[in-house]
Amino acid sequence: MAILVTGASGHLGANLVRRLLDEGARVRALARRDSANAALDGLGAEVVWSDLRDLDATRAAVRGCRRIYHCAAKVSTGEGQVREIYESNVLGTRHLLRAALESGVERVVVTGSFSAVGHVPGRASDESDIVNPFERMLPYQRSKIAVEHECLGAAAQGLDVVVATSCAIVGPHDYKPSPMGRALLDFARGRLRAYIPAASSSSRRATSSKATAW
Repeated sequence: MAILVTGASGHLGANLVRRLLDEGARVRALARRDSANAALDGLGAEVVWSDLRDLDATRAAVRGCRRIYHCAAKVSTGEGQVREIYESNVLGTRHLLRAALESGVERVVVTGSFSAVGHVPGRASDESDIVNPFERMLPYQRSKIAVEHECLGAAAQGLDVVVATSCAIVGPHDYKPSPMGRALLDFARGRLRAYIPAASSSSRRATSSKATAW
């Protein structure tokens, strides 16, 4: 049976697809036709053109898979695109988990985000820290918190689902590129004219609001 990777042409998905193929797995890569999909060229994976916002299409993509790695997400660092972020991240995850339950998938690994992790002053945060719901949040952060709630609901219904929390991902096969990859390219090409000095990793919020110009 196949292993389904959603967001297969994105940075994380592209690396995961290659790893699974190297291990001899049969990989079904889910991608959207309207996206940049050069990361999948010539790999030999089974490519399924689908959109997680479409429940029936998601069911068809999941059918015959024993495991799912859910890497697809609409990433945003701004205030806009609220509806697209919700539909892609929250509704798409809900459809995928529902289809996995219906098809008897063995395990689903959902890519979480450090933005859905809480903050405790004076020490490093981990997945056990709960987000303060009264804090100001960007739409993407709200969506990733909601994604974890969708996973908890699916787990309560009997699905083996794991949330793998990630932070900034840097590395090869970043073809689109990702927001982090774009920032690195802008830096390398002299287009990043300022940076924000950061404190130690013990506090993700211990950053200065004063930008340093070059």
